[in-house]
Amino acid sequence: MGLDSHLSSAERKQKLLAEGALFRAEMLHSRNIVRANLNSKSLATVLLGRASGIASSLFSVSSSLKGSNLPAMLPLLVTGASWLSKRCTRKPLLIGAAVIAAIGGAVFVSSRNSRETTDDE
Repeated sequence: MGLDSHLSSAERKQKLLAEGALFRAEMLHSRNIVRANLNSKSLATVLLGRASGIASSLFSVSSSLKGSNLPAMLPLLVTGASWLSKRCTRKPLLIGAAVIAAIGGAVFVSSRNSRETTDDE
């Protein structure tokens, strides 16, 4: 029969109760991990990371749309659009956009200053 065939019914019941308790504890732990990672700040970080990865892969291969796989990207675009429509995500998105704009402006100014320095010398 099974591996537990030598156990009495009371022992099997205790073993099943212990397994059930362990399973419930692991489910609660997993649920807490998911809840901790589903806040708007972490989602904004993940979304910006994915968007920058997609943009860099699109522009590194080709600047035209023939190099991209638009049907494969469509679920990401729909998910991003529905996520952006939620009210709780606007503030982290604005903060992220401001940070990206500041970094882009600093890179632009520093590249412009370094180009002017090499031209002057």
